[in-house]
Amino acid sequence: PNIVYGRSMSALPTFMKFIVVLVMSPLILLTTSIPCTFALEFDMLFQTKCVMEEISKNVLAVIDYEGFKRDSPSEKVPLSVKVEDPYGDVVYVKDNSEGEHYSFTTKRQGDYKTCFTAKDLQTAKTTKVRLDWKTGVAATDWDAIAKKDNLNAIAAELKRMEELTKEIHEEMLVMKQREMQMRDMNESTNSRVAWFSVTSLLVCVGLSIWQLYYLRSFFERKKLL
Repeated sequence: PNIVYGRSMSALPTFMKFIVVLVMSPLILLTTSIPCTFALEFDMLFQTKCVMEEISKNVLAVIDYEGFKRDSPSEKVPLSVKVEDPYGDVVYVKDNSEGEHYSFTTKRQGDYKTCFTAKDLQTAKTTKVRLDWKTGVAATDWDAIAKKDNLNAIAAELKRMEELTKEIHEEMLVMKQREMQMRDMNESTNSRVAWFSVTSLLVCVGLSIWQLYYLRSFFERKKLL
């Protein structure tokens, strides 16, 4: 289904702005309370540890990370960091980094992999990594956009919700495409299994007829029939 997006707030009459604010305010409170980031802390344990995130094409991704001692969080640990796209091409790499903020726009859809490598196994066993991975609407600096376009808080929030709606719509289209691919695969598999079953049945029937003919000929030659 097609989604029709409304006009900007500045193009609406005053009373329409008031109605939009009344209707959208509960949704704004709801969406602002839902986390849209992928953040976690984990122990290295091994010299190299990787985290993967599935991201669509042409999506802004922001990565914030830092390495620190497990028993002393204030003591930073330098790590080598590498980000790869679904085809294994390197998107970002940096050695001996204690932490950094990095952003990029995806060129391919699929699983993007971020790998952290300690200088040795002993260091890895005492190191933790804090990773904050934001994509799409969550990665956009809406405060900067509001200042650039001279938008008030409600208008900026409505713009964010519009982009969030677009993102959800695109995700639904991706899920629909995957569902169609899975359905085609299931139908193809069912068709192949059906033809294999028919072929197996025909082979069994043919072998049975051949065995009957062979045994009859054998017994006739031996004059048992």
